[in-house]
Amino acid sequence: MLKPDKDRLNYSDLLTPPAGYEVVFAAGTTYSLDLEALIGVPVALSLSEEMDQTFQDDPIYMLEGLRQTADQLAIFCEAGQIKVPKEGNTLFALMEDSVFEVALENERSFHPKVWLIKYQDKDRNVLYRMLVLSRNLTFDRSWDMALALEGEKQPKPTTKNQPLIDFLKFLVSQTPHHEKQQHLRDMIRELPYIHFQSGDKHVPDFEFHPLGIEGYDGEDIGLFESYHHLIIISPFLSEAIISELHENALSQATQVLITRRSELPKLTNELINAFDVYVLKDTIVEGEGAFSEESDAVDLSQLQDIHAKFYARSKHNQQRIYMGSANSSTNAFQGNVEFLLSMQYKKYGFKLHHLLEELFGDKGADNPFEKIEHLPEELEKEEDHKDQLQKAIKTLCRTNSQAVVHKDNENYSIRLFFESLPEDVEFTIGPLLSKAVCEMKKETLIEQLSLLELGEFYKVKAETNGESIERIIKIPTQGIPAEREQAIYRKIIDNPVAFLQYVAFLLADDFLLAALEQMEKKSMTAVDWNSQTGNYPILYENMLKAAARSPEKLEDIHHIIEMIDHDDIIPEQFFRLYETFSHATKGVKK
Repeated sequence: MLKPDKDRLNYSDLLTPPAGYEVVFAAGTTYSLDLEALIGVPVALSLSEEMDQTFQDDPIYMLEGLRQTADQLAIFCEAGQIKVPKEGNTLFALMEDSVFEVALENERSFHPKVWLIKYQDKDRNVLYRMLVLSRNLTFDRSWDMALALEGEKQPKPTTKNQPLIDFLKFLVSQTPHHEKQQHLRDMIRELPYIHFQSGDKHVPDFEFHPLGIEGYDGEDIGLFESYHHLIIISPFLSEAIISELHENALSQATQVLITRRSELPKLTNELINAFDVYVLKDTIVEGEGAFSEESDAVDLSQLQDIHAKFYARSKHNQQRIYMGSANSSTNAFQGNVEFLLSMQYKKYGFKLHHLLEELFGDKGADNPFEKIEHLPEELEKEEDHKDQLQKAIKTLCRTNSQAVVHKDNENYSIRLFFESLPEDVEFTIGPLLSKAVCEMKKETLIEQLSLLELGEFYKVKAETNGESIERIIKIPTQGIPAEREQAIYRKIIDNPVAFLQYVAFLLADDFLLAALEQMEKKSMTAVDWNSQTGNYPILYENMLKAAARSPEKLEDIHHIIEMIDHDDIIPEQFFRLYETFSHATKGVKK
């Protein structure tokens, strides 16, 4: 269960539909969001392929994933926690309608990390997958945990999903007047009839725990009850929560805490003596090579630490395990919106210390953790301006704001309005896909923008006392021309070669193989394509198969032709070929 060298999960695999199924809708939640990671999600959902850098560098591959799935995806994140990407990518604009920032009041944070995905096969059989994670939707390689449940629709209703239904109702409240509300409401109506299974005979029962929403309190989930044995894995701590858990220990109870080295000063001597406290060894934090069985482990090596949130408690012969997003902190259990899943675990002869044996390894020298015997000396804290800047951006995201686009001859301008601005911090702002930057005021004008620079994602920089942080925020923006999407397609599919490669990709039976073939042809010129007499016969054969077996693929091509609509990009020979099949299959609908 907890062997770090073997029990590894691939994020893409967790999202990919089962064989024979397609995605109907996917709702995900995360605290922090990396747009470069998010753009890979449609690839996993729609093309059933793993997102890696190879395919991320191929805009045609990414465009098709977005085209198929953008309308079937909603991702919710903490307002002000979208990471600034290393490079601009025109495709980010196609993700705007899929991203919803959640801005809670009273300095609370939106911190859950879950996915609820609805799949359906050709016979309209429904399958739901519930993912509960400790990981954000980023490329961070810290040690996280994930768990997947699947459930099919049955005639008899169940009450077990009511907490999940209430959580979805909360998400609905964060999508006012948005068309994706209907997808969430459809899930809410269907969930009473979805019977999730753990897939593990040793887990006879489980419960969903959405914390921080109306009707759900962290004190009521059974974690803060008396116990004989307790294991806590948490990257961030509050002394108050660790003390409360300690106070519930019965006589001669064993208590284990695994955390980050940076959190140790938050503990007291009493807690250090009461718990067996462990942190990752510095050699592991600085690189994971020793704990990966992958051949390219060295290339993936980077700084990391514990990021999993895990609790295991036992009393007599009853063992219960909790995992999800909640740290052992006051914010997690008394403020934030979080999500945990608890499981009853029953296995003959099982003891909680067996989990530690898996985590620590069979040989002491191979143990990635080191035990802490004494509290480290607390260094004098310097004034943390970064925290001030984080709070300033959080405040900015909670003020009313809007933007309006105006046409200025051949260019565009954006006028932004903010009800108020945080004091003692200087802000600059500019569209994510533009280099234009302006000082932020209650009314800010950004001029001389092209159509492709317009969007609802804005890059904000907050600065004070020589320190700064940057984030992406989403601002409702009126007046973005409808033809912007067409301009995005034309930027990516900007010549006959790219167009024919895209068509070949659409017609392929194996998307992965097609993508690899297109990469080999990247250096081709239009002359190369036209001079290779084999290309059009291959397209003809594939279109013939599509007309007979998958006429919806011809409709996809029709959509792309309408989107591009440019004689210099769509070869005349191909257009005549397409029209032949279009007339032949007239009346065949998707």
